[in-house]
Amino acid sequence: MESNPIRTCELLVGLPDVNVLGVEDRGVDLPLRVHVESRGPRPECPQCASPVVVKDRPAVTLVDLPVFGRRVRLV
Repeated sequence: MESNPIRTCELLVGLPDVNVLGVEDRGVDLPLRVHVESRGPRPECPQCASPVVVKDRPAVTLVDLPVFGRRVRLV
């Protein structure tokens, strides 16, 4: 049995290559918003060879299957 809340949420989402950052519950009539990010390796800077850091990243919202009878959006 998994007891780590982040790992539990990752298992519920069912996407092995993402980190679950958090879940937004804005009310029963609105969909849950599950915030995720890619787990893939970050590219390196061609000049200094250190991992690049994202400064601005647009949020993309995707419609997902319902969870426990609630509508869900992946962000």
